[in-house]
Amino acid sequence: MNHKTYISLLLFIAGMGGFLYGYDVGIIGAALLYLSKTIELTVAQESLVVAAVLAGGTVSSLVAGAMADFIGRKRLMIAAAVVFLVSVALIVVARGFGLLVAGRTLQGLSGGMIAVVIPLYLAESLPAAIRGRGTAIFQLFLTIGILIAMAVGRHYAAGVEALAAVTDPAVLRSAQDGAWRSMFFSAVWPGAIFLAGTLLVTESPRWLLRRGRGEEARAALVRSRPAQEAEREFGEMRAALTPTGDAKAAAGGTLWQRRYVVPFLLTCTVLGLTQTTGINSILQFLVVILQQAGLSAANATAQATWVTAVNVLFTITGLLLVDRIGRKALLKLGTGVIALALGVSAVVFWRMQSGAMAAGPGTGLIVTASLMLFVAGFATGPGVCVWLALSELMPTRIRSLGMGIGLLVNQGISTAIAALFLPVVKSHGYAVMFVFWGACTIGYFLVAALWLPETKGRTLEEIEAGFAAGRPVR
Repeated sequence: MNHKTYISLLLFIAGMGGFLYGYDVGIIGAALLYLSKTIELTVAQESLVVAAVLAGGTVSSLVAGAMADFIGRKRLMIAAAVVFLVSVALIVVARGFGLLVAGRTLQGLSGGMIAVVIPLYLAESLPAAIRGRGTAIFQLFLTIGILIAMAVGRHYAAGVEALAAVTDPAVLRSAQDGAWRSMFFSAVWPGAIFLAGTLLVTESPRWLLRRGRGEEARAALVRSRPAQEAEREFGEMRAALTPTGDAKAAAGGTLWQRRYVVPFLLTCTVLGLTQTTGINSILQFLVVILQQAGLSAANATAQATWVTAVNVLFTITGLLLVDRIGRKALLKLGTGVIALALGVSAVVFWRMQSGAMAAGPGTGLIVTASLMLFVAGFATGPGVCVWLALSELMPTRIRSLGMGIGLLVNQGISTAIAALFLPVVKSHGYAVMFVFWGACTIGYFLVAALWLPETKGRTLEEIEAGFAAGRPVR
């Protein structure tokens, strides 16, 4: 297979990893409609079933970087696929709390591994000219996974609702039980495709070289690049390890060496600020927010689907632009749009809370439009660029460990915001949360404008050399 065909295969398989990650996020909401009606769970147990994915993801993000260094990127992708398929099997056969929470925890473990290893693998394997849109494939498939999960949930929910008039409770209960199990089982097919695909791709050339397997690294580069380009990049990789190109001598690099601190802290800042835009809380509580803005439950649900579709559409836009206008420009554009959208929503909710405006269909449509603008800005900018910042800014020797820590920061801030969302809006109203998110997004814009280097078209070794010399390209 020629290098263009191989790159297409690599991107598709990496995209399927993103799809699984997104499907995990999206399917639980619909499944919960029926799960609690067919398996006896306390409120605390139901909360644990939902939170188990987050807990599993947090644990795996801590260790996935070290695992990627120890066993390799390819083997970790295989492990993530196997863990995912096992998790689906446990959930589908579960008859009680134990297997349910075990399966959901394994799903979280798999998702955490995927979130670390796929951007890492893509950054280390793709040519610099397409690394931006290539890595953005992960985010695109992630958003498609969320959208497909919503569609699957609605499909099975429609079947259950058609039986709602059935007087025999046993028939309805059986349909409800089959619905949530089928929702989870639907993920087997993309999971199997992901597993099969991981067996076909080569190991990361940079990981191979760091293990002293130079010829295998060269062969991996040739598989995805023209021979001349592969030889040039192979020389840069060897030179970047140490001045003598000694891979073993390079193994002692640590996170806290001075040349690594700036890119590490900058990456963690970008990942943290991505969550302070409020993206996860807005998507998780989207229907509730639209209802509070004045829409009926049915209209809020319908509009939420359209907001999710906008997310997919503008992720494609970001994917097409990231290697043309660059990461820095997209982040400035995206965060500027996000700040504007959050400001509009804050004003509408503040006026409703102060009594200056009555909640109704009009206010609901204004908030819907502003949230569509919000996800358009996020998908075009941070949604695409955050995975690139995570993988491109980290120097090779600390990339896997640093990415794990960066994702932990990202998930920790996301968890904290989600935990505070309902208490804050109950005490102070929705306007306060939108103002907070807007202020953080303005900070995000300033970081992108003033400190983030442009990495478009540069090899990982060139980016690292810029930080080492204290002159990263702006």
